[in-house]
Amino acid sequence: MKECLFCSIDKIKEDILWGSGNFYVKVGVGVLAPGHVMLLPKKHLNCFAQLPKQLREEFVSVKDKLYNKIKYVFNEPIIYEQGVYGQSIKHAHLHFLPFKNNYYNLRNVKENIFKSLKSTKIDEMSKITDVFKNEGSYFYLEQNGRKWVIHTKDQEEGKFTFRKEFARLTGMHALEAWQTMPKSEKQRNIEWVNITKGALKNEE
Repeated sequence: MKECLFCSIDKIKEDILWGSGNFYVKVGVGVLAPGHVMLLPKKHLNCFAQLPKQLREEFVSVKDKLYNKIKYVFNEPIIYEQGVYGQSIKHAHLHFLPFKNNYYNLRNVKENIFKSLKSTKIDEMSKITDVFKNEGSYFYLEQNGRKWVIHTKDQEEGKFTFRKEFARLTGMHALEAWQTMPKSEKQRNIEWVNITKGALKNEE
């Protein structure tokens, strides 16, 4: 079995900003903007729909703290999870992305990106557990306090990803695939990562 990068804490410790008993926050490779980070469980889970009930309270606490910090330092974040559909690394990771900055303004993501896909409004994130159990796939989106599960069970694997749609919507096409970013974009990404680390590191 291939080793999971997100389970290998020692290998990614330079990118870990802070954490709790069962979760950690890290800045990724190929971030979409300054302030773009991920929240992950330390235990290997394929997606957050598999999160054990006994960890939900701690998860919500860390999630809310991270949301408020990004909102204060950068801007109110969009929260999304690709789930098992279209994941590049098969370990649960929840993205936090400031909804606007000098490069873009992502107002009404639900309509601008997900309009063509079936969606269900939910009142709490834990509802994705039932969708995953019944359908085996989902995409989670949260913006302005509203939460949706996007139904991806009938979507061709890899056809839809937030990154691809972000690149299309903003015109920032060099960010469409973090694996193939041009050298100039990689350099800008390093700068964004450093800005993020400086603003959010060690906020335990």
